Amino acid sequence: MPRQQTRRMNKIITLTAFGWGIILLSLFVYTDLMLPSVNQNSDYLMTFYTAGELVREGNTGALYPPLGSDTFIDTAFDKAAHNVLPLLPPRATAEYMYMPAVAGMFVPLSMVGPGISLLLWQVVCLASLAACTFLFSGKFKLGGSNENESSRLSTPAFWLALTLVPLAISIWIGQISVVFGLLPFMAGLFFVLRRKDLIGGLIWGMTIVKPQFLIPVLMLSVALASAKRFKPILGVFSGIAIFIAVNLAAFPTSLFAQWLSTLKLAEAVYSDLKFGVAQHIATSLPRAIILLLPVSQHGIAKPVIYTLSAILGGTGVYFCTRVLRSPMPESNKLALAAIVCLFATPIIVPHVFFYDYAMFVAAGFLAYSCQWSSDLDFRLKSLLWLGWLITNLYAVILFTNKSFAIPILFVLLMLELYRRSIVVASLAIKNGLPSQISSSEPA
Repeated sequence: MPRQQTRRMNKIITLTAFGWGIILLSLFVYTDLMLPSVNQNSDYLMTFYTAGELVREGNTGALYPPLGSDTFIDTAFDKAAHNVLPLLPPRATAEYMYMPAVAGMFVPLSMVGPGISLLLWQVVCLASLAACTFLFSGKFKLGGSNENESSRLSTPAFWLALTLVPLAISIWIGQISVVFGLLPFMAGLFFVLRRKDLIGGLIWGMTIVKPQFLIPVLMLSVALASAKRFKPILGVFSGIAIFIAVNLAAFPTSLFAQWLSTLKLAEAVYSDLKFGVAQHIATSLPRAIILLLPVSQHGIAKPVIYTLSAILGGTGVYFCTRVLRSPMPESNKLALAAIVCLFATPIIVPHVFFYDYAMFVAAGFLAYSCQWSSDLDFRLKSLLWLGWLITNLYAVILFTNKSFAIPILFVLLMLELYRRSIVVASLAIKNGLPSQISSSEPA
């Protein structure tokens, strides 16, 4: 395609994405301020706003169910949410499954009304997304002083990212994927690319708040260790240790024990449809398979399914280690390994919901930041756009007729995308990065 036509097409795509973004932001403001009966059912208000309110009132004991509980229904936290949010539907069950310190972070936002608080949090999410775009924009060299190549990611990537519906949903309902997942993942990688491995690892450790991002971080850290770069994984575990220490110092040890018990309860609850699990958005391969089986078979099936997931994850780590030990430029190696790890996440992590696919934005940013050989460029970009298309089509089904949403079919398509990412990694290992670089326009 001639360069002029390519530029025209990119301009049309960018303007379309900008228009979608403006509509999306308007929707956030309207629902937050004008539809309290809708926004009070959001994840943010039911979970984080309520948790911040409880910590501010000194009622931290209500954050988690008592030890030995077998349900979240009518717990102290569930009742507190209905008191704080009077328009919350009676059938809605509120639960909090994060560390106590995370609840403490939301104390300032609990000092204003629910609608304003949700809007402020959405602004924080959008600012975090903008920060990710900025870190990997053309203002920075991908490898700092060690490499001359500048990032090819441009500012419109912010608006293009919002066209990924799971990201839009995540911000709309006030999830923490962007602030505590996407941002530390990208910021940590920013420093690792510049050989500031310990700082990058410490930042990566913050993904303990959003474990769906911790898994690709650990996969990438192990692969880096195989290339004799041990500081990232040291930084990750140090960051996790620091965050746990903060929790233990600021809150009673018994509360931390209750949190661990809550994780066990959550595993049981999210594996049984009788608790009202939203099966259509339980879009990890392990969970989709488990929810197809009778509860009586879970005891036998889970170890087998989780072992299979570990093997699939180990396969990704193996190819990442080979990529990172290859002679490719540093930025390409890290970007490609990170992309494989991100595509692996919904295949190997049980607790992944549809809005967690916001992590694919990181894969897009990384792919468009680097220059690739023509063959790798086509394969990577087609992989990403195919993922965008499949994911957004599933979102359309969710919004129009949930009865047609079949999670197992969706995650099997994600498994195929994971396989394709490994194929791309294998080709890169075999062929390296030829001197013929793609001349496609920046994103």
